[in-house]
Amino acid sequence: MQFKLKTLAAGVALAAVSFASAASAGTVTISNIKGVWSLASPTGTVSNGSPTATVSWGQGTEDGGYRKSSYAFTSASAPFVANLSDGDEAGPFKLGTFQHNNWPVTGTTLQTVRLTVSATVVIDGNNIGLQNFVYDFTHVETPNAGSGWQGTCQFGGKSGDAANPYGCSDKVMVNSISYNNSFTYGKDTYTLDIAGFLVGNTLTNSFITKESAVIEEKCGKKGKTCKVVKEFENKADIMARVSMVTSAVPEPSTWAMMIVGFGAVGAMVRNRRRIALAA
Repeated sequence: MQFKLKTLAAGVALAAVSFASAASAGTVTISNIKGVWSLASPTGTVSNGSPTATVSWGQGTEDGGYRKSSYAFTSASAPFVANLSDGDEAGPFKLGTFQHNNWPVTGTTLQTVRLTVSATVVIDGNNIGLQNFVYDFTHVETPNAGSGWQGTCQFGGKSGDAANPYGCSDKVMVNSISYNNSFTYGKDTYTLDIAGFLVGNTLTNSFITKESAVIEEKCGKKGKTCKVVKEFENKADIMARVSMVTSAVPEPSTWAMMIVGFGAVGAMVRNRRRIALAA
């Protein structure tokens, strides 16, 4: 009897060790990415196309007024594939390209707007459907003229210098915390977190955007002038990371073995106590 109890106890220990050391693994594929703008405040005109979605605002002052300021998100076309085990993280990878078409405008300007990025998620060949990830943007529109304005720019320098050649630069910020960033498959939980803007080779949650302009320059002979568009790209990739954050729970047979084993260990302890008392 004592031998059987010891065998069961050893089985419990083995099951516990197996459970502790078991590691889930999965191949995650993220594709069919699409962005949708919403909740533009206090103003904004949304045009959610594919692969590019835009939100524009203000009354343009250049080239007849049709050049408005706008944000554009162009979805990444290439799928992202990662092999993950418990606690692994992959990325950052590109969800899409963000661009601020920064033109001088008048009237009410954008302050906040939301971008919801949807993507098809496939794990180990199993499609778990569209998943949504939410980004909130904050926009700071700088004044370029007006009463009391001395030409000093909010984010450094002065209007007309190398950093602000055609007016003071604006600032774009993204909240790096997504609101719906987790998804599950079977017994495992995954997260997709926003890493931020990739500006140059640096990940950041904000960047400065230069203001574009239409100017007149001398062209040809006899002092003739021509209109020339001076437009800055103001682009940055939006990056994300995907992680596996939980391991699989034990199979029912493992739970059963552990429960029986714990009971056997308890019985063995009680039996030894009775023998000791009798002695």
